[in-house]
Amino acid sequence: MEPGDMREYYAYVKRVTAIHHEAVRRLIDSGETDPHELAALFEDTANLYLDISEGLRARLISEEVRSLFPAVRQLTEPRFPSKNLVEERRG
Repeated sequence: MEPGDMREYYAYVKRVTAIHHEAVRRLIDSGETDPHELAALFEDTANLYLDISEGLRARLISEEVRSLFPAVRQLTEPRFPSKNLVEERRG
């Protein structure tokens, strides 16, 4: 993963955790918190964190595999036809 990608990822995680922190704080500070509402928030939060974790793990694993097998890297990188190839297909 590129350093710029990680900075964006960390910024996203900070935003997500700040939102969840504030939601939990408001529910608990309200004094009349419905336990079902709090449980639903924790479940949603847990599911989102699992999604983030799985996405990150999949990306890291795919990068490791591509680094081990250069042929796989070539197959997974986007290809753009050369100008000559485009011209050949037109004619």
